[in-house]
Amino acid sequence: MATARTELESSEEILSHLDERGDLRGVVVQGVDLRGVAIDWDVVPVAGSVFLACLFADGDAALAVQERGAVVVPDLSEERPYLVYPSGLYTYEDLTGGGADEAIQRWVIAHPDPMEPVESIAQRLHDTAMTDATFELIRPEGGEPRRVVGIMGGHAVLRDAPEYEAVVRLGYGLTEAGFFVVTGGGPGAMEAGNLGAFLTRAGTADTVVDAVATLATAPTVEHPGYGDAAEEVHRRYAGSGQGGESLAIPTWLYGHEPIGRFATHIAKYFANSIREDGLLQIADEGVVFAPGGPGTIQEIFQDAAIKPTRRPRIVPRWSSSAATSIQRTGSMKSPAPRPPGRSRPTTTCWR
Repeated sequence: MATARTELESSEEILSHLDERGDLRGVVVQGVDLRGVAIDWDVVPVAGSVFLACLFADGDAALAVQERGAVVVPDLSEERPYLVYPSGLYTYEDLTGGGADEAIQRWVIAHPDPMEPVESIAQRLHDTAMTDATFELIRPEGGEPRRVVGIMGGHAVLRDAPEYEAVVRLGYGLTEAGFFVVTGGGPGAMEAGNLGAFLTRAGTADTVVDAVATLATAPTVEHPGYGDAAEEVHRRYAGSGQGGESLAIPTWLYGHEPIGRFATHIAKYFANSIREDGLLQIADEGVVFAPGGPGTIQEIFQDAAIKPTRRPRIVPRWSSSAATSIQRTGSMKSPAPRPPGRSRPTTTCWR
């Protein structure tokens, strides 16, 4: 089995690694501005290392590390409205501040992939960085891996629909029980899943009714108060800013959809196929499919192909206790690792 490479994402981490190890052999340096780092690249050992989207002081420094066994993947971010290899996941503020998300969406429309090979490479590098950061979040080095449950469903589920509140309660129950909710990052059922996780900050399930009632005043994306209602709920229940974590994985393919307000982490992709496959891959504890359209139906079959050992289950109606149908084992109050011989994760669908 290959040994995981050490990833260095700041000049401080690079210098600390050098002080401890005396070399930079076999590391991955991601998106670091090296122009002000006091390192003699003609001397320090770098064999087997990879420098992704790093800025060197000059071409001689970049050439020096390549001649001595390192790989340099150039930074293609110049003139693009996005970092080609971001060092971490996005937040809501990252994407909405200064209109970054809208600028990227305009760029995507003007530069369709794969019509321009360099743009195609840049987008794939960006999406690779999103995948890397996602795994750092759910499988932290030296920490316990998160128990990921995916929630998939239609973006057209209205905020005032009973299905919306049911998914909110599902997200709340899963998070309270120690699971980590991941959604497709759009409106509708996906927003509801992230909202449920977020509301655990308030410490009581009674907040679900109040939050959903506020959002229901602007039930559709087209409603002029859609964003304001989300901001009001977020402000009301943000609390200390601790807990209530969840991940949203949207795509610029659906750039017309607003950024979800309630996910604490956002992995936004250019390639929708990679995004869908990745979400299903990381949902080790199971996937819940809420009502949706053709896209949701496709994802059900995609999940069956990716995880053929899952046990599909059709549930005839929505239930606030639905979380119990996708756990691996035991009570939702005690999400212990699955003992040998116990049931596998399930795929749960509502109709």
